Amino acid sequence: MIVGLAGHVDHGKTALVRALTGIDADRLPEEKKRGMTIDLGFAHLRLRSGATVGFVDVPGHERFLTNMLAGVLSAGTVLLVVAADDGPMPQTREHLSILRLTGVRDIACVVSKVDRVDATRLAAARGEIRDMLDRAGYADAPLLEVSSLTGQGVPGVLAYIESRPEPPAASGLFRLAIDRSFSPPGAGLVVTGTVAAGSVAVGDRLLLSPSRLAARVRGIEVHHAQAGSASAGDRCALAISGPRVERARLKRGDWLIDPDLHEPTTRIDVAVRAVEDRGPRHAARARIHFGTDAISGRVLTQTGADFAANEEGVVTIALERPGVCLYGDRAILRDEATGRVVAGGHVLDPFSPGRRVRREQRAAALAAHAIAAPVAAFQALSRAEGWADPRRFALARNLPRGFDPGTPEGAIRAGGVLISSETIDAVAAGLTRHLRSFHAAYPDRMGQAKAALARAAGALPGEIAEAAMEVLCVRGDLVREGAVWRLPEHRPSLTLADEALWARVRARLEAAALRPPRVRELVEMEGGALEEMEAALRRFERFGRLLAVAPNRYFALETVAELARLAAEMAEGSEEAGFTAAEFNKRSGIGRNLTIEVLEYLDKMGVTRRAGDLRYMARAVGEVWG
Repeated sequence: MIVGLAGHVDHGKTALVRALTGIDADRLPEEKKRGMTIDLGFAHLRLRSGATVGFVDVPGHERFLTNMLAGVLSAGTVLLVVAADDGPMPQTREHLSILRLTGVRDIACVVSKVDRVDATRLAAARGEIRDMLDRAGYADAPLLEVSSLTGQGVPGVLAYIESRPEPPAASGLFRLAIDRSFSPPGAGLVVTGTVAAGSVAVGDRLLLSPSRLAARVRGIEVHHAQAGSASAGDRCALAISGPRVERARLKRGDWLIDPDLHEPTTRIDVAVRAVEDRGPRHAARARIHFGTDAISGRVLTQTGADFAANEEGVVTIALERPGVCLYGDRAILRDEATGRVVAGGHVLDPFSPGRRVRREQRAAALAAHAIAAPVAAFQALSRAEGWADPRRFALARNLPRGFDPGTPEGAIRAGGVLISSETIDAVAAGLTRHLRSFHAAYPDRMGQAKAALARAAGALPGEIAEAAMEVLCVRGDLVREGAVWRLPEHRPSLTLADEALWARVRARLEAAALRPPRVRELVEMEGGALEEMEAALRRFERFGRLLAVAPNRYFALETVAELARLAAEMAEGSEEAGFTAAEFNKRSGIGRNLTIEVLEYLDKMGVTRRAGDLRYMARAVGEVWG
């Protein structure tokens, strides 16, 4: 269980933690000097039941609100500390507003420093605090009166904590939002945080996200005790190592996750409620806090109008850099110009579409995302969109491996996704019109590449359009020829001279294996003029028989497929699931310059994805061509 302590600066949060646990949560020299918490503080306590409670002491000063949010967004139970002599202060109210906006319901208010006031002032403080709690919707929150100096009331706070039910463990794959990293002597790199979901054991392979760095768990501490594993809700420290893991690459806000969860995003939909006196402004810049991260972005409301005070709705945040979040993660929005909190809530869709979608259709999709039950949400989403991707849906909600939402009535499974028959028919009609125009304009071309044709399928994600095309191919509405697609009635053909030249060129390419000859070298082998050979090779490419990988070199489809297979083998055999250009050159033996051209072509095709010096597999080459 994680208990967060919130409240105004110098109201006694750290003193209360020390009274409860005997641990001083102020760890930084500057905090000791200034007598105030400026960063997150942590402590723990073993209860009589044997369970261990982790305490997160968050800063109370407004200048350190970012640090406060990094701590409180992961807490299940919160103690709101209010000094009896001061009563509710600005940061008290802001912290309470943040808790209300993010849906934290398990709150108790600790009235601290009761030894400093008389009975009259204490009664007045009780009234002020109760009025504040009632207005915020926490009328049932208990008031616990303490003096951390004398110990008065501390047992009551402890009894309250012991009475809290253990929160249900978040199922799914492992996630931990990093709030600190350091390198103690002999331990390598250590990261700390609260396990948001799943479990981890010594020896597990994980990823640092969004940087996608492979890491192996070398050691685990849970509440400062050595452990073999840690689970959801545990406050832990993980000693990690990896080929490219360095402390300089880490920052608060990064995640340590199961590799299957790595899917950074730059566009998210968040269900929010505006604060009591203002709301998010459409197209305004804001800072969004989730996990332990804070990222700037632009707020886009669904209606194009600014939010009114206390208004509820959904906003889309276009992030300025990739972030990591999933469905249900708590989020807070702060206006970037003023720094003031304007709204809070939770993530609905971590992969909001960047393409244009009809407002009514998107509203129906967002309503589906808001359904808590996974199967019901998936079925509703399939009806709203006309398609659904089980893998992406399970990833967005961190559902256990093997999640099966079933097949909605009238849907067709294709390429790992579900598509309604109505969507299939609409794609068929649109692509038939498009290809008829294309064939009429370019009668000497066999057809179009899969990616280009998918873009003509309307406002569908590329992978959905491609899956629909596969269904149409089986149905006979489309025909694939090599790397291009056409209508069944369109049957252009090469001349007999071209077919004869193609047979010879193909033999040359097969003999050259992974390093096909340059265009000039083909001319030397076959004779004739350079311009004639270039024109013939372009015709072969238009007929889907060759691929122009480099300006002066054409590859057979089988050769590109073999190079992609080598890339997949290297990625699978690597601890980081990636490889460098130098490693690919050594494995393929095709030479440095050609290696760069081949890898850039695979990137362009969407087979590989480059991140820094490494390349990772994004999809199989067969998916690109069909």
